[in-house]
Amino acid sequence: MQESLDFNLLKMCADCGACYEICPSSLHLDGYDPRAVIKDILKGEHEKWLTSETIWQCLECHYCLEMCYQHYGFESAMTALRRLAASKGHFPPQLKKGWDLFIKSSRLGDPAMPARKKLGLPAPAKSGVDEFAAMLEAYKESRDQ
Repeated sequence: MQESLDFNLLKMCADCGACYEICPSSLHLDGYDPRAVIKDILKGEHEKWLTSETIWQCLECHYCLEMCYQHYGFESAMTALRRLAASKGHFPPQLKKGWDLFIKSSRLGDPAMPARKKLGLPAPAKSGVDEFAAMLEAYKESRDQ
């Protein structure tokens, strides 16, 4: 975790907590407490959060970054934990479903054609799935070298 996070800034984040009062997840989700996550990261006890839904409940709305005088915010900690959790195979099933759809179609969702027609919108552009597949393959090859 120390490679991913600035522990000095994270310590100041844990001591401050000003953004907690404006965090939508903190305000509306019972038991959501990013300060507890940050304190465990600082103690070297972050592993238990890798299988917790808590790290996926951060909306990445950036309110904490906007409020933070050091422009760090606990979003940084949640993002680092998400990356680590995903690398170990711990992520919500919806994330895998969304990723699989993106790999297959290069879209994050299917356009709602009836709604587009009702609103007088044109058909969406071609997905670009072939170009995306080529880029993904080139990326994989570059990592292997």
